[in-house]
Amino acid sequence: MVNVASEPDAARGTAEADLTYPSSDWAGFFKNHFGPSMLWALIGIGGSHIVIAPSMGGTFGLVAIWMFALIYVAKYGAWELGVRYNYGMGANPIEGYRDLPGPKNWALWVTIAVFTVMYTFITASVGMSSAAFVAALTPGWFTAQWAYVVFVGGAGALVLVSRYSLLEKILIGFTIAVGALILLGALVGPPSPDRIVETAFAVPDLTGPAFVALFAAAAGFAPTGFSTSILIGSWSMAKGEGAGELRRKGLDPADPAYHDYIRAWIRTGRRDFNVGYAFSFVLIVAMVVLATNVLYPNPPEDANLAFAIGSILSDSFGPWSYYAMLIGAFAALYSTVITLLDGAARATGDVLPMALEDDSIDSERVRQLVIVGVVGVSSTTVLALGNVPVTLLLYVAAVLAVTEIFFYPANWYIVEKHLPEPFRPSRTWHAYYVVSLAFVLLFGAMGAALRLGLIG
Repeated sequence: MVNVASEPDAARGTAEADLTYPSSDWAGFFKNHFGPSMLWALIGIGGSHIVIAPSMGGTFGLVAIWMFALIYVAKYGAWELGVRYNYGMGANPIEGYRDLPGPKNWALWVTIAVFTVMYTFITASVGMSSAAFVAALTPGWFTAQWAYVVFVGGAGALVLVSRYSLLEKILIGFTIAVGALILLGALVGPPSPDRIVETAFAVPDLTGPAFVALFAAAAGFAPTGFSTSILIGSWSMAKGEGAGELRRKGLDPADPAYHDYIRAWIRTGRRDFNVGYAFSFVLIVAMVVLATNVLYPNPPEDANLAFAIGSILSDSFGPWSYYAMLIGAFAALYSTVITLLDGAARATGDVLPMALEDDSIDSERVRQLVIVGVVGVSSTTVLALGNVPVTLLLYVAAVLAVTEIFFYPANWYIVEKHLPEPFRPSRTWHAYYVVSLAFVLLFGAMGAALRLGLIG
């Protein structure tokens, strides 16, 4: 259980006077507190935005916007609980998982399995899509499979020695640029009125394999998997705000004297996350709009993924945008690969000593072994499967809809168990969590039914 030590009253009073309250205005917020949510959002501008959103728009048209809206509304709670825990407890949610009911440290082992096994296949799926864009940009140089080995292997080498900060900044720059182009493209080249009328409210066959396959994939990948609540927790904790500041100064977050302070930081943390969440949703809507205009009713397939995505801005900006989109899509996917490799390895290195209750374990060594393992196994998988970027990503995303459900109730449990009573969710939030978790379970059931062959 996460405990907070307390200091004598005199020292507490001195420390309280030095506490940093968050800026309440938007200007101060963006200057001083904004950040973790944008890093989180940039993780999501990968498989979900570059592959799944065009597939949804190209298959169903604008009605896909309502599908994504349902997914975003339903999944929001898992991250909201994580943010509430970050700022209200001054700890990463993973620290609280040791107190989940059941066998000792079982939740930590589940988390390790997700960050090793599942992230290996997520890396393979996102990396294979990025390799498809490499092959399109360098015709005759690489097959998509060998582009994967070269570029994902290179990403692993960079992450292994932690010398990728400049490259990561460049990739993020390209990702933001292509995001701006996508938003502008949706405004400049919207679908025709006839297509809007035809597709905006055209409910598909909800039991058909096409809908279940795409919707389950979207539910798994969009905006990201729930395990990223651990990653955003790390980024939030690194800023040292909220109850984290209290813990560093030996103060007790349960002390009513600090409740207004903690409440203000929870609001700020939630505001930061809301901005990133809204940005992610607006961008995915823009991709659906563009796909409806350019691709519908012919969604991208394995053989033409790069060409289809590259052409998505052509109606808005002309032929030059084809290469701009290829470069931007590659940057978005490749930066996701780097983040996946780094995040999974660091998380495993941090969690394994807790799971084994052995502080002597070399976390850096664990991190390095995970990177080598993920690169090696994922490369072998890609070489064995061949060039199937869309198929693999949809498959892995549907499995993700099942395997990552765990993090939602886990975050809810530790918030109720560890946070002081004033910071626990209200009845209104409880009602929302129940309904949204029911939808998340339905999404998982769809993914499971598809993968077990019960549909399709």
